Amino acid sequence: MKTFKGEARDKKLWNDFLNQQNNDSNSFLKACWLYAECYVYRRLYYFFENHRILKTYDYFSQNKQKAFTISVGAMLNVFEVLQSMKSHISDDNLKLLLKLNLWGNRCDLSISSGKEVKPGDNPFELARNLDKKIIVDESCKIIECLNHADRKNSVIEFICDNAGYELFTDFILADYLIESKLVSKVRFNLKAMPWFISDATFNDFRWSLEYMKNHSSPVLREYGQKWQAFVIGNKFELANVNYFWTSPYEYYRMPEIDPELHKRLSKSHLVIFKGDLNYRKLISDFSWDCTESFKTCLKGFQPTNLCSLRTIKADLICGLLEGQSKSLEKENNEWMITGEFGTIQFAAKCDCFHNSDR
Repeated sequence: MKTFKGEARDKKLWNDFLNQQNNDSNSFLKACWLYAECYVYRRLYYFFENHRILKTYDYFSQNKQKAFTISVGAMLNVFEVLQSMKSHISDDNLKLLLKLNLWGNRCDLSISSGKEVKPGDNPFELARNLDKKIIVDESCKIIECLNHADRKNSVIEFICDNAGYELFTDFILADYLIESKLVSKVRFNLKAMPWFISDATFNDFRWSLEYMKNHSSPVLREYGQKWQAFVIGNKFELANVNYFWTSPYEYYRMPEIDPELHKRLSKSHLVIFKGDLNYRKLISDFSWDCTESFKTCLKGFQPTNLCSLRTIKADLICGLLEGQSKSLEKENNEWMITGEFGTIQFAAKCDCFHNSDR
């Protein structure tokens, strides 16, 4: 794997990493899969960013925008249910929105090889029906954590995954957290470049809100305008560009590689990591014993309370009960790569939260 030239702002970050690799592992075929996969997407962007005309071109944007527009039916259904939820704030509603957000992660173009992935037109019914597919459900711990927040000053960080419908479900959960006065601000961490086909960039965030604001549907227009106002009013905040999210580094190395980012996350009340790649980086892309605890697999990465919402698309997992993996394998021997199953996992900064769903 060759080092990077040109004027890229993350050149030193990547080159330091590549120069640390020994000759036996510094090739696409010999490097661990996490490193090789990240390198391919970074190298692809390198060809564009060093072109005079194409340097800002997002070669995945059409796929991501189509993923958003084909989901309008599902979005309208979500808004219909959301209106009734807001008249009755409850832990049950919050749990349902966490699960809606989890299953939004199914819409991943990097898994479907860029083919359209359309959510069903009744997402809440789907979320309820898929309860048995959530093989680790610690949503009650997340809710307890949120109920302990300093409501006037607490910040929640989303480490976003996919654009399209999943980003919409991020907005929905963030809106509920703000409207229910559980938190004062939600900060979105987005990718600085086209990444893993469908990952959400800053342009995807802005385009999505603009599309909604100009839509023919009154409710989409209303929420597009509302969420743009949230951005202006600092209730929704776009985190500054940070190239750590498009680096190959596992997250336990964040204090060493990007101490300022680690310090910023430590000031938030909860960090929500979305999707499979974030999960792989959280547990170091390591094949742990599947019954090992989530907290152990973080290898000390605990800037604050954190949780992971992930549909399973890679053969790495932790936090299962004894014998659970064997039961799942009997049901489907490819259960770890289909996106059919999901996990909601939580790690508290301190031992303050004792509620359990297990």
